[in-house]
Amino acid sequence: MPRQGRQLQGRSKKSQLHMARIAQYVREQGQASAAQLSALLGLDAGTMSRYLRHMCGMGQIHLAQRHCTEPGRQRPALYALGEQDEEVDGWAELPPQVRRTASWPRGAARRDPLVAALFGPAQG
Repeated sequence: MPRQGRQLQGRSKKSQLHMARIAQYVREQGQASAAQLSALLGLDAGTMSRYLRHMCGMGQIHLAQRHCTEPGRQRPALYALGEQDEEVDGWAELPPQVRRTASWPRGAARRDPLVAALFGPAQG
């Protein structure tokens, strides 16, 4: 059975205050990362993630830039105020993925001598 994450209700005064501070900071800065917001409110990453998911679900904020962990392209996810514009596809703005590939000359398969002694020579 998959583990269900804790759901944020946002009913307590403390939760309302945290969400108001998140919205105020994002409004002042234009965009903010989860790490910036965690440092601002003194909350751990899991709690901040629940607040951000809840606020995205309510349409108060949206994911303006997806995070990237590829070498040389590392950047955090950024959140902005309001709902995502339906006409603008934020994912389409991402640069194409860059992958390194290597080509190796085709070689002949050979078994280890011990494996060949136990199981016979390699077959084509």
